[in-house]
Amino acid sequence: MKFRFDTYLIFSIITLLSSATPFQALCSTPMNDTLEICQRESDIPSSCDTLCEKFNSKQLIVPGIFMVSGLVGAIDYNNSLNRSVNDAFNDLSDGKTCKIDDYLRFLPSTSHLVLGSIGVKSKHNFKERLLISATSHAAMLIMGYGSKFIIKEQRPDISNNHSFPSGHVALAFTGAELLRQEYGTIYGIAGYTVATSVAILRLYNNKHWFNDVLMGAGIGILSARIGYWLLPFERNFFKINNKNNKSSTIAITPAYNVAEKALSVSVFAVF
Repeated sequence: MKFRFDTYLIFSIITLLSSATPFQALCSTPMNDTLEICQRESDIPSSCDTLCEKFNSKQLIVPGIFMVSGLVGAIDYNNSLNRSVNDAFNDLSDGKTCKIDDYLRFLPSTSHLVLGSIGVKSKHNFKERLLISATSHAAMLIMGYGSKFIIKEQRPDISNNHSFPSGHVALAFTGAELLRQEYGTIYGIAGYTVATSVAILRLYNNKHWFNDVLMGAGIGILSARIGYWLLPFERNFFKINNKNNKSSTIAITPAYNVAEKALSVSVFAVF
């Protein structure tokens, strides 16, 4: 069967941009409604958190679709779909690269930790956000980089055999979903916009096949949800009392070394 290129391109754009749509919340009630309930019932915040963090099998649907689609493509990464999308981005880039994706991938995850400490209303205190983030990124590393060494898919630019899945995309989508769950729809849209940009740039830079970014997106979303699902157990294990929601302060100072062409970041936190 011969596939039309324009069909591929439309499918690619719809699939990538659909990730910018806020997915169904973990709570049985909308995110904003849940935050309002928590604000009205500030004396029992743990009950609201338990509701939001409860595992729901329906939340496996969206990341599952991305992951299955990516895995099917990995079975034959040299298929017509991957080739068509790859050729389209090669024509667009004309051999040029844009390395901003190396930095953008960290933005959503960093924002998840920082925003609550600079006055943005968050569901959890800094300690819990740190724990959620650590768990989510650990899951992302295990699933993402574990797959790289098992599948050993060759990159489009033939630089190595670690193309599947995209680690940049997995990291970016992990942070985007963390933002959505912690701060609501508006911040979620911003996070997913950044994550989708990273996915597009990985294709533009000829570093990944289309199925790689699909799998990376699925792993990222699932990893973030795992972080929230496991929080009640980790809260008990580490004896974190959510009622003592003490304020925290965090300061981040970026620096750029012109001579070394290196970017560094200093972080100071009190919590």
